[in-house]
Amino acid sequence: MYSGIGRRTMSDTLAVVNGRLIDGTGAEPVADATVLMADGRVEAVGPAADVSVPEDAHVIDASGRTVMPGIVEGHAHVGGSPAGQQVLRLSLQRGITTVCSVSANLDGIKLRDGIEAGQVRGCARLIAGCIVTPTFGHVRFRTADGPWEVRKAVREMASEGADFIKTAASGGFWAADEVCSVRNYTLEELLALADEAHAWHLPVVVHAHTQPGINNSIEAGIDQIHHGAFIDEEGVRGILEHDLWYMPTLRVTSDRNIDAWPDRPWMMEEMKESQPIHRAGVRLAHELGVNIALGCDYPGSAHGWAIGDASMWELQELTWNGLSPMEAIVAGTKGTAEAYRLDDIGTLEPGKRGDLLVVDCDPLEDIGGLYDQANINIVVKDGRVESTDEAHKEHYRVREDQPASRFQG
Repeated sequence: MYSGIGRRTMSDTLAVVNGRLIDGTGAEPVADATVLMADGRVEAVGPAADVSVPEDAHVIDASGRTVMPGIVEGHAHVGGSPAGQQVLRLSLQRGITTVCSVSANLDGIKLRDGIEAGQVRGCARLIAGCIVTPTFGHVRFRTADGPWEVRKAVREMASEGADFIKTAASGGFWAADEVCSVRNYTLEELLALADEAHAWHLPVVVHAHTQPGINNSIEAGIDQIHHGAFIDEEGVRGILEHDLWYMPTLRVTSDRNIDAWPDRPWMMEEMKESQPIHRAGVRLAHELGVNIALGCDYPGSAHGWAIGDASMWELQELTWNGLSPMEAIVAGTKGTAEAYRLDDIGTLEPGKRGDLLVVDCDPLEDIGGLYDQANINIVVKDGRVESTDEAHKEHYRVREDQPASRFQG
């Protein structure tokens, strides 16, 4: 990262001009567009002829490049440790401007607040979830059994400042002593958890691979169903009928990820079994019009993944299973933001936070171009240039001797 490029001395206004704009809403791209940001938020966006750029604005010339919203990663495991900070720094450089951590827990809440206050710089924004699960549950932090204990646990997490609650309705791949078909919370407990979280205006996400966990989660009104590696048609149609969100995390059951765990043969076996079922479920969900968001169980195994790989890989997985490149981009920006009720990020529209990427590829032609970090030319978060590709950084230096500095690629 080149920290100097974000310094402001004369103006907090930043304009990205001459780029091909994908705004994240699903609208057709706009050629020769301008995105104007002031005080960290988008002030105006549209064709260059319709947006006036102030004389004292810092300007990024995005000629020949694509401008798009920052990626919103919806299923990460990032806490408040120094390692967690490093993941968020590398994520931001990769073009992931917001990371929703399903296991941030209390340390992660502190890191979230430090990032938001500007005390921790150069990191992706962190949305901090807290775990509430049963004894011997698939994921663990705050253990609670029975409806009233579950309600108490949710209240505790709300009082600590959780952005959302994460729970589990089925087993998973990870542990040698569990399988995906093991039930975690009962319907009664899920009903209590969802009702209590919603009373505190907190969304709920659930780890659910199989029945009855998927149907129990749907009936309980859980906002987001994550994974669904063994999802069936009934589950897909239930998500649609109740207008919930499905975050399939296809990357988890990809060949590449299966091969990354040679030391965990039980995982490899069950992942291979689920792989065709998982993908058939996503194709059906897309065909029926289910709300799909982007998440990948981030950051992934160090055996086969670098930080930032998994989210961009997930975008490709979505297109390999029915979504168009535009639909995948919308899922990874607007969709994930809406799933978490984050109404100020995800799209490049006036009033939204100024999170955008300038990329050296056309992701609508080949979304795999986003996987190559060399194509992530500039990353802007909250209207501030946070990262630029090493090969271009000298061309993006702020020239403080001019009223209107211009970054040229």
